[in-house]
Amino acid sequence: MDKYEKKIINILQNEGRLSNVELAQNIGLSESPCLRKTKALEQLNIITGYKAVVDPKKLGCQISAVVLVNLHQSQENVSEFFKAVQNDTRVIECLVLTGAADLMLRVVARDIDDLAELTFSGLLRNPSVKDISSCVILKEIKSNAPIPVLL
Repeated sequence: MDKYEKKIINILQNEGRLSNVELAQNIGLSESPCLRKTKALEQLNIITGYKAVVDPKKLGCQISAVVLVNLHQSQENVSEFFKAVQNDTRVIECLVLTGAADLMLRVVARDIDDLAELTFSGLLRNPSVKDISSCVILKEIKSNAPIPVLL
């Protein structure tokens, strides 16, 4: 990866709506090579997409939480749990972990009642779930940070 590709990645992570002209000016490269490099990064799946970052509270999600989930190790229908997680729009992230918990879910909810409904009527009703532990997020110090280019 050359210095221009690294610059493209760094800039687009922070300013994904830049036009190719603006991007080329910012990295000190002419427009055609800049566009070729950006397209190549997309084709290699180094750049996997572009999206808007939104404020959950302005969309009615007043509660954000981290939910740690432990699964029954002998349970055959874990895939059903994963499908349910994929289909619940309140679950915005799901990570498989090492350590004390099997999974970490990042969830948003309208209010505490909605979070309770997700917990008791959703997650804990699934036979794959052994137990959960929830932490309501009081304040975000750092989120949506760009991935460092270490290559």
